Amino acid sequence: MLMRPLRSRRLTLLAAGALLASPLLGGCGFNYQTNRVNTISAGINDRDGSVDVLGAVVIAGQDDLGLFVATLSNDDLDNPVTLDSLVPTSDTQPIDATADVEVPAGGAVSLFQTGGIGISGTFGAGDFVDVSLKFSNGQVSTLTVNVVPPCRAYSLDKLTELTLPTSATPSGTTATESPSASEAAGDTTGASEEAASAADGEPGPYSCDYATAEPHGEEPASEAPAAGE
Repeated sequence: MLMRPLRSRRLTLLAAGALLASPLLGGCGFNYQTNRVNTISAGINDRDGSVDVLGAVVIAGQDDLGLFVATLSNDDLDNPVTLDSLVPTSDTQPIDATADVEVPAGGAVSLFQTGGIGISGTFGAGDFVDVSLKFSNGQVSTLTVNVVPPCRAYSLDKLTELTLPTSATPSGTTATESPSASEAAGDTTGASEEAASAADGEPGPYSCDYATAEPHGEEPASEAPAAGE
C-alpha cells in the first residue's frame, strides 16, 4: 500500500522536470543565433549580387565631400570582377570617372586599405545617401549608406591609407576656382577643423566630441573595415 503513493510522487516529479526543461531545450534548436550572420557596424551590407558590398559608409570631414569605403567580396570562385566606377545618383557623384578596383575570384578587397573612392554631392554628417557601384560583370549595386565623420573606428589615425578629398575636382585636372589657403598649402585637415566648429562655439557635426557623431549610438566593430568579410 505504501508503494503506489511513492511511485506516483516520482512520476509527478519527473513530469515537472520535463516541463521546466522544455524551454531550455527549445532554445537549443537548429536555428542557433551564433549561426546567423551578424555584422555589428555602422556600415551597410548588400549581398544581392555575386559581389558582396560590406560595411559601406561615406567618411566625410566636411559637407558635400567624402570617401566611399567598403569591403568587396567576390563570391565567384572562378572569375575576378572589377569595380569599374561609381554611377552618379541624385545624392552623389564620383570625383574620378573610374575606380578600377579588381576583386580576385573568391577573394576580397577592402577600400579602407586601398584609399577609398572620392565622392561629392549634397550631404553632411549623419545623412543617408545613395551610392551606386558598377562592376565589370554587369552587376550594379545601389546602397543607401550613412555619412560618418572621421572618428572612432573611422578615425584617419587608424585608417592611415585614407585621405579625405578637399576638392570635387577629379585628380589629374585643374580646378577652375582658386583653392583655399588650406588646400594651397596641402593641408587636408583645414576644412575638417573649420566644419567642426559651430558658430556658437559648440562642437560641430564633424567633431568627434559631437553628441551624434556616431549615427547608431555605438562604435562600429573593426570587422567592417577589414578585408575578407
